[in-house]
Amino acid sequence: METQSLLPSRSSAAGRIATTTDFDMERKPILEKLRTQAEHYHDQIPWIRKLPANAVGIILLLVVVQVVVWVAVGIVLHFHTALISTAVLSYTLGLRHALDADHISAIDLMTRRLVASGQKPVTVGTYFSLGHSTIVIVTSIVVAASSAAIQKRFDGFSTVGSIIGSSVSAAFLIILGTMNCWILYKLYQQLQRAIASPIGQESLDFSFEGGGCMTMLLRRTFKLVDRPWKMYPLGVLFGLGFDTSSEIALLGISSIQAAQGTSIWLILIFPILFTSGMCLLDTFDGAAMMSLYTSARLAKDAIAVLYYQCVLTAITVAVAISIGVIQLLTMIHNVRPDFEGPFWDGVDVAGEHYDVIGGAICGSFVVFGLLSVLLYKPWRRTVDRKRLATMNSEGGDGELQSQILDDGNVENENGWRADTGKSDGVRMAVQPVGESSRS
Repeated sequence: METQSLLPSRSSAAGRIATTTDFDMERKPILEKLRTQAEHYHDQIPWIRKLPANAVGIILLLVVVQVVVWVAVGIVLHFHTALISTAVLSYTLGLRHALDADHISAIDLMTRRLVASGQKPVTVGTYFSLGHSTIVIVTSIVVAASSAAIQKRFDGFSTVGSIIGSSVSAAFLIILGTMNCWILYKLYQQLQRAIASPIGQESLDFSFEGGGCMTMLLRRTFKLVDRPWKMYPLGVLFGLGFDTSSEIALLGISSIQAAQGTSIWLILIFPILFTSGMCLLDTFDGAAMMSLYTSARLAKDAIAVLYYQCVLTAITVAVAISIGVIQLLTMIHNVRPDFEGPFWDGVDVAGEHYDVIGGAICGSFVVFGLLSVLLYKPWRRTVDRKRLATMNSEGGDGELQSQILDDGNVENENGWRADTGKSDGVRMAVQPVGESSRS
């Protein structure tokens, strides 16, 4: 009897287990409710639901970071009111620089290439911006620590850095533009094959089979950046142009001169504000591009997918090569300022208004996107009528022909309409040779 009394009863053990389980279950519903509410709000807001949920999460996190940074800055600048205007200017410069043409082109091209390899990258812009900002912060620390000595030699260092950064940036954009030319060519080929295939039997499978010489030459280049985090070192190289760092460095020098005795920690407010603003817009840019390239609205309609992929890829090719050439010409003119004439005057104007060019690129995506949507339906009706005529001439299946709608649109056995592409399901993955699909 004594031995039995020393042993815990089944009821008490079960009670402890139940208590522990209840405690765990109380915590889990809280997290589940928060996640469910977040997903609900994400699905309810029209403009937000077009972005992936994880991308929205990252953007919201960055918004919180903006608020925290500005609250901290506000507390600090309460005792240094003379620096408020400089702080606002630093943040504005960060937002403006995120619209620079080289940022938008690099983020768009790498997002396009990573989507082509089967990934769903949402942090391309984030890592690129952080890499770029590393140079900004390091330069600001150096300048703030020894402004007098650096100021005497900074012009020469800035010139060398500008040549290196511009060369890397221009080469990167031109090479990726060329690579996307190859992708555009293969996409166009598959679009032609999809149009020529029987109605309702189009395929979304795509690969660079038999790529030949160009694919072999670019195979190693395709693999240089195969993860979003590898945009960080690329952003560092882009930052060597010092078109951004020089602005922050000069802000640091002017702040030291304006407020005597300013500490290096106070000077760091400016690059931090610059970084937070640039990172927010670059992240949004990358997420928006990824959302465009993996739009579920176009799922299962191979012709619609390939049509919009061709339009977007053609825009990115034109933008990348144009900006790369402008950067190359600007660098040449900076090295050889003796080149004169209307042509080089135009190069100077373009080089001095990269923010305007960047805004024009954003606008071009919107304009050409709207035009492609407006032109798609009449183009698709024409294509479907030709396909139907070909099928009739070849004695096609009468049951399939009965699925042709009155307005000339096509509906297959899966229930999608050819002119809308509205369906839930497969997304196209354009997969270069030598790379496996990644989720």
